[in-house]
Amino acid sequence: MSNPQDFKRINELIARRFGNIEQRVAAAETIAGLFEALLDGIEAEFSVPFVWLSLIDDERTAPLREALVSSEALKHRFSVVPRDLLEGLLSDGLRPVLANQNLQLFYRLFPPSRKYFVRSIAVAPFALDGRLIGAWNNGDADVHRYEADMNTDLLAHLAAQVSSGLDRLVAQQNTAADGGPSGG
Repeated sequence: MSNPQDFKRINELIARRFGNIEQRVAAAETIAGLFEALLDGIEAEFSVPFVWLSLIDDERTAPLREALVSSEALKHRFSVVPRDLLEGLLSDGLRPVLANQNLQLFYRLFPPSRKYFVRSIAVAPFALDGRLIGAWNNGDADVHRYEADMNTDLLAHLAAQVSSGLDRLVAQQNTAADGGPSGG
């Protein structure tokens, strides 16, 4: 498969799959719906066997944690982790990290009730109001699925779309809690 046309075709297919997920994320009307669209989309479009969320343990993630616990599809697919753990794993800020070696620290991202056989991982951070609040994690038993030198531009773009969707949905939730757009 050294033909440049083959690479182009494969890259276009991958970009289209990410685009499908982005559309589903953008159409989400609730926080739980956004994360369900993300996790289901990653599993369906890319056949990733282990997909879950990690949220930073602080008050800003409380509405997200409440939404995840209320969803049957998500309530066992997330973990709450210390900020320093996630920031330490994401040495490049809001850029995704891929790894297939020295995964012990990454195992701390697993949900408490689930353990996965992961030999490679992609950690894609997302933010609320520009501040890191969590990551969605893709794990695979295939050691070569995610390698540190792979391009993460499409993962980063999707993570930015997740962040935008969260900003929108949390703002809507806050507006509704305050009594609507008129404030009363």
